[in-house]
Amino acid sequence: MEASHDTRQVDLIFDTLYSAVKVQQTGKSYNLVRGGLHMEFTAPLKPSKSEMVIKRSRFIGHAFPAFSEDEAKEHIESIRQEHRAATHNVFAYSISVGAFAEKAFDDGEPKGTAGYPVLDVIRKRNLQNVVCVVTRYFGGVKLGARGLVRAYSNTASKALDSSGLAVYKYHGLFSAVVAYDQFERIKREIEMVDGVIHNTSFAEKIAVQFYVIPDVFEQLTSLIKDVTSGQGLVKVSQGKYLPTKEFHPKNPPEKE
Repeated sequence: MEASHDTRQVDLIFDTLYSAVKVQQTGKSYNLVRGGLHMEFTAPLKPSKSEMVIKRSRFIGHAFPAFSEDEAKEHIESIRQEHRAATHNVFAYSISVGAFAEKAFDDGEPKGTAGYPVLDVIRKRNLQNVVCVVTRYFGGVKLGARGLVRAYSNTASKALDSSGLAVYKYHGLFSAVVAYDQFERIKREIEMVDGVIHNTSFAEKIAVQFYVIPDVFEQLTSLIKDVTSGQGLVKVSQGKYLPTKEFHPKNPPEKE
């Protein structure tokens, strides 16, 4: 049996999400009111690895995108397990999704010579939602404070260079149920606003789920209601962050 279309419920879901976005876009903050979601940020595109040998010490850098502090900690623990025999597993992360969190850890190196230089690389690149772990296998030659700062900074920089970067934007998850003869038009509109189709299922009608940025919620909701004469089921729910612009760290994207 086909579900009924509850216009009041759909409009409430839509209005709450969209209004939260508009309130924050007019101020200095870009956080959504609901869930503390950050609208846009730059982060690594993919996990990456770099390696350097400095005065017989082996430095291995790993960089990851991370969208929560728990996810950052999982990446750190995975590197620690992989390099249990290492002398040091230094890390730093900066998270802005939800509650803001930043941390730097020297893991036994002299205070301020390891974790903070890695965090400083992240900050200077204006990155968010990123974790970087630098592993060191001591080679028998001490590097001194300045040498350590350079070694950890350079290894972190190389890892981030290898990861590539992307501008991530929050995308809400849109769900719609439409007739077969209406689907192609809806699909074209999704593509025109750079939406990403997540799932499509075919039964008596077509159920489609797709990710779009909040700026087009109202446009797509109106379109679906018009195309389906108010009969299409529409729902907007919690989404996720997707990369929208990819670039090399040495070639940042032009500002819009």
